[in-house]
Amino acid sequence: MGQGNDTVDDADEVTTGGTAPGRRAVLRGMATVAAVGALGAVGGSVAQAARSDRRPPTYRVSPRPETRTTACASRVVWRAGCAEPLVALTFDDGPDPRWTPLVLEILARHDARATFFQHGSAAREHPGIARAVVEGGHEIGSHGWDHTDLTRYEAAECLDHLTRTHEALVDVTGTTPRWLRPPYGRMDAPVLYAAAELDYDVALWSHHLPTDGAEAKVDRDLATASPGMVILCHDGRGTPAESLYAAVERLVRTLTERGMRFVTMSEIVDAVPAHR
Repeated sequence: MGQGNDTVDDADEVTTGGTAPGRRAVLRGMATVAAVGALGAVGGSVAQAARSDRRPPTYRVSPRPETRTTACASRVVWRAGCAEPLVALTFDDGPDPRWTPLVLEILARHDARATFFQHGSAAREHPGIARAVVEGGHEIGSHGWDHTDLTRYEAAECLDHLTRTHEALVDVTGTTPRWLRPPYGRMDAPVLYAAAELDYDVALWSHHLPTDGAEAKVDRDLATASPGMVILCHDGRGTPAESLYAAVERLVRTLTERGMRFVTMSEIVDAVPAHR
């Protein structure tokens, strides 16, 4: 799962002589014009969206939590607070017959372990590759059936979606996922409820190595590397490229030479002292 940059730099607000509008102001104006045009074209649907925006904050909550008699909780982890020099490298969106084997080769060369957050649909389509990940000593996590934003589902639909994915991953790989990474990193109460029902913790990330500008981005990740870091990368869908994996290899090689060790999400979290 890659993240887009939807922000505008604060420097773009600076104007010359106080007369020209900043870039952000121009973008706001464009958005307003677009919204007005859309309202005229599809007034009913926009009005419906406006009504939905007025729903109370408690609209999307866990389904009837007051009826539960057992503990229901799910941790959300961005990074691990461990003192040991451990790194969790994670790959989303596979398995993919072109890219996943390349990733496995890189990791094997450096005796590195990683966690692969797989789509249930891709695992069903490429079961041999999904199994090769486990056979290589790596961990499997859930990334949903496909790349749909889980917050678009009602609670029961979300649980069904993740249960179907869970069953596919267990069936194909013979292992039981412990972790969920929601597509786009997006989640809310029903998503966390579904994760807890499946006994998942949620893995986000502290560092990101995207395809776009990978060589420059790996420099940033190396400069800010520290024990417990969780790195997001990809091995499927439309984002990978050979240039990305050149950067991945440099990342793994350099940090290994610095004495850091690449482990799975479960290993890095289990290394955190019990009192934390």
